[in-house]
Amino acid sequence: MIKPITIFGNHAILLVIHTTKVALLITLVILSTLPAYAREDLLTDMETKALVLNKQGQYSEAVNTAKESLKVAEEAFGSDHPRLAKSMSILGLIYFSQGKYSDAESIYMQALKIDEKALGKDHPDVATDLDNLALLYQAQGKHTECIPLYKRVLEIREKAFGLNKLIVTTSRNRLGSLYYSQGMYEEAIPLFKRTLEIQEKTPETEQDSIVATLNILALTYHAQGKYTEAEPLLKTALAISEKTHGQFHPEYATSLNNLAGIYKALGKYARSLQLYKQALVIRERTLGPDHSDVAASLSNMATLYFSQGRYDEAERLYKRALVINEKVLKPGHPDMATLLNNLVVLYNTQGKHSEAKHYHERLMSAWDSALKPESNSLPATQAEKPYSGRVYASKHSRSFHRRNCVDLTDKSEDIIEFLSREHAIQDGATPCQTCNP
Repeated sequence: MIKPITIFGNHAILLVIHTTKVALLITLVILSTLPAYAREDLLTDMETKALVLNKQGQYSEAVNTAKESLKVAEEAFGSDHPRLAKSMSILGLIYFSQGKYSDAESIYMQALKIDEKALGKDHPDVATDLDNLALLYQAQGKHTECIPLYKRVLEIREKAFGLNKLIVTTSRNRLGSLYYSQGMYEEAIPLFKRTLEIQEKTPETEQDSIVATLNILALTYHAQGKYTEAEPLLKTALAISEKTHGQFHPEYATSLNNLAGIYKALGKYARSLQLYKQALVIRERTLGPDHSDVAASLSNMATLYFSQGRYDEAERLYKRALVINEKVLKPGHPDMATLLNNLVVLYNTQGKHSEAKHYHERLMSAWDSALKPESNSLPATQAEKPYSGRVYASKHSRSFHRRNCVDLTDKSEDIIEFLSREHAIQDGATPCQTCNP
C-alpha cells in the first residue's frame, strides 16, 4: 500500500515539472509574436510574482519563477542586454534575502558584467549593481570589499544626478554609516557634514531627514569623545522634531535619548536620567511597551544606574529590557548581545559569578549566532579560551577583525565594552596581532 502511493507521488511531481516546462515553452514561443512593450509587461509580471512568492515564504517557488523570468528576458532581449541584467538582479535579491550569499554574489556579478559592457562603467544602472554587491558584502561583514564599492557608487551617482538627489544622499549616508560602524570616525564625519550642508540648503528636504543626519553626526562626535560638538547638534535636532511633530513622537525621543547619552558621558547624571525617563515615556506611549526602542531606553537607564553603583535598579531595568528583546529580536541581534554583555558585566562587578556565567553562556550563543553570516568559525586568536580573544564591543563596533580590533589582556573574567580602540586600550586591551601586526 505504501509503495503505490510513493510511485503516485513521483508521477505527480513529474507531471507538475512537465506542465511547468510546457507552460514556459509556450511562453517563449508566444514572446516572438508580442510587441516590445508587451514583452516588458510579461517579464515585469513574472518578476513581481517571484518577489511576492519570496515575501510569502514560498522560497523555492520564488527562485524558480525568477529563473523562468531570466529565460524569458534572454529570449526577448538577448544575452547581453541590460534588461536581462535587471532580471538577474531580482534573482540575486531573492537569493540575498534567503541567505544564499554565494548564489547572490554570482548572479550580481553577471548582471554587473552585462551592464558595464552594454552601458559603460559610469552608468547609473552600474551603480545599482555595485550597490547590490556592497549591501551583500556588508551583510556578510566583508567591509574591506564593500567600502570601495560604496565609494564608487557615490562617485557615479554624484556625477549622474548631482549632489542633491535623494539617491545620492542615500549613497553618501550608507558609506558614512559603514565608516561609523567600523570606528572610522574621521572618514565618516565629512560625509555626514556634507549631507547636512546640502539638506539645509535644499528647501524640499524633509525635516526628519535633517534630524536623522544631525543625530548620526552627533553620535559620531560622541564616539570620539567630542561632546561639545555633539551637544548643539542634538539640541537642534530636538528643536526641529518638536516643531515638526511635537514632543510625543519617536523622532523626538531619539534625540532625547542621544542627548541623555552626552550628559551621561559628561557626568551630568541627574540631567541624563531626566532625559532618559522622558524618552522612555514617549516611546512606551507611541510605540507600545514591547518595542525594541523601549528596551533600548530601559537598557540605557540601567547603564546609567550601573555607572552610579545603583546595581539593583540597573538589574531590574536590564531584565525588563531583556524580556522585551526576547520577544521582538532574533537571538543573534547585536542589541541582544549588548544587553547580555551588560548583564555579565553587572554581575561580575558584584562578584555574582554564577549569574555572570549564566548570561555569559547566553552571550556566547547569541554572539556566535550573530557571526554566522560573516564567517563559519570564530577567530583563531586564543579561541580555545572562553573569554580571551573575544571582543565584546559596543553597539557600533561589532566585528573582530578590523582596524579597532583588540585582544583582552587582563584576567579571563574581565570583559571589555568599548566605543573605540583608544577607549579599549585605556581599559587594558592591546591591538589585535592579526589586524595590527
